[in-house]
Amino acid sequence: MCLFLGSVVFFPSCKDDDKIPESCDGIHWEYEGEDGPSHWGELCVGYEDCSGSVQSPVDIKGAVADATLQAIAKAYATSKTNILNNGHTIQFNYDSGSSITVNGLQYDLLQFHFHTHSEHLVNGASHPMEVHLVHKNAASGNLAVIGVFFEEGAENALLAHYLEHLPAGHDETYTSDDTYTAADLLPAGTGYYTYSGSLTTPPCSEIVTWIVMKDHITASHDQIHHIEELEHENFRPVQDLAGRTIKSFN
Repeated sequence: MCLFLGSVVFFPSCKDDDKIPESCDGIHWEYEGEDGPSHWGELCVGYEDCSGSVQSPVDIKGAVADATLQAIAKAYATSKTNILNNGHTIQFNYDSGSSITVNGLQYDLLQFHFHTHSEHLVNGASHPMEVHLVHKNAASGNLAVIGVFFEEGAENALLAHYLEHLPAGHDETYTSDDTYTAADLLPAGTGYYTYSGSLTTPPCSEIVTWIVMKDHITASHDQIHHIEELEHENFRPVQDLAGRTIKSFN
């Protein structure tokens, strides 16, 4: 049986056992090697969605314009600062009271986090960084995630305020009464691509409406490099669309 002790010592991957463990407690996953993305679905029963057919991220190409789509209605209040290094990404946990409305349903903003480089591609091209703003519908438990690409350019004001405070170690945190708004991570344009997909990390649950903004925001080379040094390359390779349609709103 595969065992886990504490937060440091890991024993050989559970996928080498004859039986996939029912529980995912203590299971170790990574972005490369024997515990990397191509093996996530084998690590435990709770990660089986990682081998599913409605997975994310994807290469956004062949998007179809849909006149029924509308601009995403956003109601973002400010939040105090609660930043976590969870061992895979830098995550800003957001105070309650902010939301978006998608297809008439409200999704509450829970947190946002970063991937370097981007997880989604557009016509085969990646970007140096992507931020994911994660929202949850209270009734269904389904998620709506807004993805925003970063390009190298002008310094990002929100990152400039927090860059020296980003926690460097696994499970380290930084908290303060300083407030900010997630609206500062959104581009000026309202155009987006949307499709049905999944979480891009285990358990890869196929419960996500993805909203990937067409316009980009900027951060300086040093800002992006600093986050990449903390997270390393924490992007999942693109997954097969498997017949799904990507819709486009201009």
